[in-house]
Amino acid sequence: MAMLQWKRLIGQERIKEVFSSVFLNNTIGHAYLLCGDAGTGTFAAALEFSMALLCGHEAARPCYSCGNCRRVRSYSHPDFHVVMPLALQKEHKSTDGKITEAGWEEFAARVRERIEDPYLMPEFSTLPTIPVDWIREITHSVRRGAVEKGKNIVILDGIDVMQQESANTMLKTLEEPPPDTLLLLCTDRPHAVLPTIVSRCQLLRFAALPPDTIRAELVSRCSLSPDDARLDAVVHVGSLGRAQSLLQHVDTSALRDALEFWRLIIGEDRLALFNKIDELSASADYGRHENLFMQLMYGIRNAFFTKIDGTENYIIGDSSLSGTLTQVTTPHAADLLAHYCETAIGRIRARANIALVLNNFALSVMEFYNEQKQQGR
Repeated sequence: MAMLQWKRLIGQERIKEVFSSVFLNNTIGHAYLLCGDAGTGTFAAALEFSMALLCGHEAARPCYSCGNCRRVRSYSHPDFHVVMPLALQKEHKSTDGKITEAGWEEFAARVRERIEDPYLMPEFSTLPTIPVDWIREITHSVRRGAVEKGKNIVILDGIDVMQQESANTMLKTLEEPPPDTLLLLCTDRPHAVLPTIVSRCQLLRFAALPPDTIRAELVSRCSLSPDDARLDAVVHVGSLGRAQSLLQHVDTSALRDALEFWRLIIGEDRLALFNKIDELSASADYGRHENLFMQLMYGIRNAFFTKIDGTENYIIGDSSLSGTLTQVTTPHAADLLAHYCETAIGRIRARANIALVLNNFALSVMEFYNEQKQQGR
């Protein structure tokens, strides 16, 4: 009996045990919802488990060398399918809204890139989406059944990004999947997934990765010394993908935006605040808006930890913002303000009007601190 071996999934021992158990006992379900912060390994686990099921090696799977493994890695296996959010450009859609040949080629290229590095954090200049045409294509492949002997597998990454029409199409597949179908759904926002989809899946939660694990992996991936000072700023984020992105792509513009936005919120110049909101919302750069709130969330966390002795190693990224967020003095304040950031990020991903998102965040923060002042805190 072949055994599972994990070469690319970092940490997540409990997840490995679950998949290994159902593999050895031949009790694999038809659908799993893999939940965890982006970059913690949900896609990596789905990919490696898929390879193991399609691998032709008799001893240890996946072997990474047989024909099936090579076809999965090149995204050319007829029974292996991937769907994930993408930022569509004009050339990817025709005037009637259908996906063009250039669009399908772009999809395949981005999937191969994701397979090459399953911890890669995609960057989008516009709001990403999962086109309903792509879901229909995958649904057709699922209903057709496996072309070759074995499983017919779909990885659907970022299922929370799907719009209603796409979600309803996928739901029909989840309700009545053909035999030997396996659906691996990944999300970092399980609360945003339709309850009807969640109820048809077995739920697997991914843990945050320990700092030592992230450090060791970054040292190997980026050819760094274990004592490199840059590692100290990123290894505590709990996500290998985020740590790698922070290490390689320092976004100073997002930090500047976050600093100025926060100062204006807690200041008295409302006209300057509204002008800043107008300036920020004029940009259609999805990544810029999300990064602004990510920087604020890191700053809130850092500001709280700077007030506790012995927590210096938990400071994430650039600590300059934490000096501005001096109002974060209690666990309640840190938790509530971080919640405001998470809500804003969720609304951005759900295609909310960015001006409204920025205004609502600013009003929420101002109301919180007005209450604190009135209570003499």
